[in-house]
Amino acid sequence: MGKAKLFGTIGKMTVGALAPDLLEQGTKVVSDQLEKRKNYVKIPDVKLLNVDEATATMKQYGFNHSLVKVVADIKYANRVPNSVVKIQPRGNTSVDPKTFVKVYYIDEETVAQSQKLAKDLEINKLNRKHKTQEQIHNAIDATSKVSSHVTEKLHFKKTTKDSNESHE
Repeated sequence: MGKAKLFGTIGKMTVGALAPDLLEQGTKVVSDQLEKRKNYVKIPDVKLLNVDEATATMKQYGFNHSLVKVVADIKYANRVPNSVVKIQPRGNTSVDPKTFVKVYYIDEETVAQSQKLAKDLEINKLNRKHKTQEQIHNAIDATSKVSSHVTEKLHFKKTTKDSNESHE
């Protein structure tokens, strides 16, 4: 019997002996997790609700929660003030009823700041576009000047039909 075949046989015997123990341990872990999660509840998805409605809903479901004001960001420029923009853990996630939930909201000040950020970004984009167009225009002008200068140096002249006939 070769070494490979011998180790293969020993390996099969070892796995065969361990398989029932591994299966039993795996089954125990799964059963423990299922038992632990049987009392889990889904977090209500309160995104887009106003802060008062979201707070009432969290209380109704018995979740301890806190309200967290988000900082200004361009993505909030068109949002409704005093509305929920995110919750953590996410809505519709099954969690332990004792899970603490963070409710992120946007207020009027943050919407105004976000709109300013969006406006500033738009102005910067327009400035960059104008600068790029100006650079392109300058490059075209420079190229035109160089080509006309080369034409003059090489004494290329436009000929007309009349001037060609006078040379004949």
